Amino acid sequence: MVTKSAPRRRWPALLLILTLMTVGLNLLYAALAQRETLLTGQAGDLLYAAAFDEFADEWDRYEGQQSAKIHESRLKLDISAAQTASWSAARPHFADFDITVQAAAQAGPLDNAFGIIFRKQGIDEGLCDLPALILCALDRYLPLAGAAIRQLIEPDSPASYYAFLISSDGYYSVWKTAQGRQRKRSAWIPSPHVKTGLQAENTIRVLGRGAQFQFFINGQPVMLCIPDDPQALSTYANGECIEGTMRPTLHDDSLAAGQLGLIARSMQTGGLAVHFDNVIVFSPDQPNEESRA
Repeated sequence: MVTKSAPRRRWPALLLILTLMTVGLNLLYAALAQRETLLTGQAGDLLYAAAFDEFADEWDRYEGQQSAKIHESRLKLDISAAQTASWSAARPHFADFDITVQAAAQAGPLDNAFGIIFRKQGIDEGLCDLPALILCALDRYLPLAGAAIRQLIEPDSPASYYAFLISSDGYYSVWKTAQGRQRKRSAWIPSPHVKTGLQAENTIRVLGRGAQFQFFINGQPVMLCIPDDPQALSTYANGECIEGTMRPTLHDDSLAAGQLGLIARSMQTGGLAVHFDNVIVFSPDQPNEESRA
């Protein structure tokens, strides 16, 4: 007597197929994303511009104690807590660039910091540890799923970037963040080129060619106080660069390309609000003899 076997349950196989399809789509997405080319051009070409009255979706936006939003055709960064940063990066990636932006602190203490971030890169899986390891894996192997999670935690994620900052009380500095760890690459230096006070608008510019970077405030180039020991810090006091050397450029080859963005950082107190407008990015001209010094 032949007996009929019970019909097999097919849902585990279907679930496996759906899982494999999801992984396959994500791997295809990752491969296509890696083929994305950098925005480049001939010397002097306009590469990118944002006036924040359109194309708002090209910039990171989020709400919370730190927020980034478009307000009255400007990018507005708000920070309610002390010693906290808020930033927003544009989607395009650049290698060499010449970026200018107009910025003004609208509220909060004069002891603040705001400016341009450049060569921003995402999480480096090789330097991840738990609990960031899970996000790293999602970001690398399941980017479609990882993107949704990254949107929720991006302001606090261990990204890497450089930052050129000025303050409303008349100082400027250059910082580097590597996987969430911050370090000054140039000490805070007072400058008459910074327009001080709230509502004061400053034009900030960073020019990057390969591993060389120059910095400008309201059209004037500024010198940097670079530590003599790359692992140490320099200070600037009474017109002297202590444990460092004054240089017209920063040399750092650890981040070859990345996003451009804008940042605001609170110091001892929160309540900081900074507006940014008229981001313009050109392909840089060839360096002259002075910039090579």
